[in-house]
Amino acid sequence: MTEAGITIGRATGDDLGILAGIERDGAQLYRAIGYDFCADGPVREPHEHARALNEGTILVARTDTGHGEAEGPVAFAMLWPCDGRAHLAELSVRLAWQNRGVGRRLLDGAEAWARTAGYPEITLTTFRDVAWNAPVYARRGYRVFVPGLERPALRAVIAEEAGAGFHVRPRVVMAKRLSVSASACDR
Repeated sequence: MTEAGITIGRATGDDLGILAGIERDGAQLYRAIGYDFCADGPVREPHEHARALNEGTILVARTDTGHGEAEGPVAFAMLWPCDGRAHLAELSVRLAWQNRGVGRRLLDGAEAWARTAGYPEITLTTFRDVAWNAPVYARRGYRVFVPGLERPALRAVIAEEAGAGFHVRPRVVMAKRLSVSASACDR
């Protein structure tokens, strides 16, 4: 999908080397609210990007050169299967491209991918009190929930995030039910 000079599409193996830089750059916004630990913290490793590309998907937002050609990615959304649902493991937008609707378009693409793949729900973890985190997802129909024992993979994600230091600020798990497309039911 293309809108306002941005094309959203599936990442290729050639994109994997750029994703950590996008994540690091996009996280700099957290400095404005005193969450320096996010800006300075670990970013996803290349093996995680490769896993997502193989088991789920990575969608990238590319800028248009103005000549009908796409340039390198400025943002990405990374999803993989988690307890029979799609899990949005990362959504990062370069600082210079934030507040332009790129994240919204990536989230639209992530939901469309999950729906087409036949997932009944999409989950994510995020900061409860950061204006561009949980409140944005809530406006998009995501609801906070506490995963039970039937969600061991999601609980492992939460434990991993705590181990990386993200537990120092309130985090929540959110989910959105998806209506599965007819084409997914035909598989």
